[in-house]
Amino acid sequence: MRKQRQKSPSKVGMGTHPQRRPKNNYFSTLMSTPEGRALRSEWSRKKNTNVKRGRPRGVPDGFTNDKILPIREKAKEEARKVVEIMADQIEDDYSKEALTTAVEIMRVPQDSRSRIAAARLVLDFTKSKPVAKSEIAVAKAEEFLASLLDNDEEEEQKDGQEITDSKEETL
Repeated sequence: MRKQRQKSPSKVGMGTHPQRRPKNNYFSTLMSTPEGRALRSEWSRKKNTNVKRGRPRGVPDGFTNDKILPIREKAKEEARKVVEIMADQIEDDYSKEALTTAVEIMRVPQDSRSRIAAARLVLDFTKSKPVAKSEIAVAKAEEFLASLLDNDEEEEQKDGQEITDSKEETL
């Protein structure tokens, strides 16, 4: 017969049923006394000023605040130059400011969604939207049909002249 496998020895202080052992959580024992509760609430209210967590708001991935600030300043200067070039197309000061901000957002490395939205805004300000292609297609189709009708009429006239010419020759 086979030998039975050996069981692991019980861990020191654990006994045979470690799940039945009383819990010794530091904070639960701290909360059992009024002094402990006061100390715990004081710790909760106290702000931890030693630690800087994460990167500042508005700073894209892969950049620190110190690295992104010169890039933003350069983008602002470029945006001002671009808007000055396009100043004759823009009437309002508010639209100039909005366009400057949009060009600046396009130049700064950020998430692609905001850059695409800024590019769309710049195009709306500067370029007129193209005429709907269906209207162009309809106009071209009408021209095509009109040219076909003109060709048919010319052919009919030529055929009619040929018939009359042939009748005259036979007489």
